[in-house]
Amino acid sequence: MSLTSPIPVLRGSGGAVLRSEGDDLVLSRADVETRIPLQAVRRIRAEGPAVAVELTAPAGTTPAVHQVDGVSEAAATFFADAVNATLPERAEEAGETADGSALVTVRALTEPEQDRRTRVFRLWVGAVALLTVVLTVAVWITAPTPLALPILIVFPFGAAATTLGIMGLKIVRDEWSLPRKGITVDAVRRDGTTDMFGVTGNYVYTDLHGQSRSMYAQSGAEIIQVAYHPQNPGTVVACQSLLRRSVWAVVSTVILLIGLVVDIVVIGLVFFALQGGYDDYALTAL
Repeated sequence: MSLTSPIPVLRGSGGAVLRSEGDDLVLSRADVETRIPLQAVRRIRAEGPAVAVELTAPAGTTPAVHQVDGVSEAAATFFADAVNATLPERAEEAGETADGSALVTVRALTEPEQDRRTRVFRLWVGAVALLTVVLTVAVWITAPTPLALPILIVFPFGAAATTLGIMGLKIVRDEWSLPRKGITVDAVRRDGTTDMFGVTGNYVYTDLHGQSRSMYAQSGAEIIQVAYHPQNPGTVVACQSLLRRSVWAVVSTVILLIGLVVDIVVIGLVFFALQGGYDDYALTAL
């Protein structure tokens, strides 16, 4: 007897996953998990490459809907038919008066995401350290010692500058796109989290799933506007002026270029050393 469920798992855009677990539907996104009991579901609607979970609602009110986009149309249709067939029967004369939203539970997944970022950072530091040692030893063997020692400092600096430049340009990209394509809401500064100069602090906003989230922003205002990705509410930026976005874009580009120049110079020196260029230069000098 098979223990697996015949109901397919739907994988949508933005990393969203909708699956059936016993008497619940579980919707997982980048940093939040929403558990929807079947008792709270009125029906599942397959709408082309999207599936909508419509909740029960009191008469005269608009039901809440949890939607996943970018799924397989065939899988969405099969998922909707299979789940609808398992929904509990309700007396039609009584009407659906219960608010399904009250039965839905939301669990933040910020800790695993933080662990993932920590692991990525440690792997990056380890990779840069290992590559620095390898390059230094390679130059030490094939070139004069004074040329090898500076690589211990210069290459990590170039790698750090390159990484910071890429991260800065990613932030600039989000600051340009999210206010136009994302969802803009107000964020309120959390008490006791502003720095001693009053120009940075933690702000709290509420996403479309009703989940409260925090972000760090450079602002002294009590309320700021932030924009987040509709499929990944944890990706959020503070809405900045055109001048500030432009300045940050230029600064990030300059940092990236500096890092790339340093990396290219170091790699060029190593390549020159491995090709015996310093030996040839020494013989020519003699």
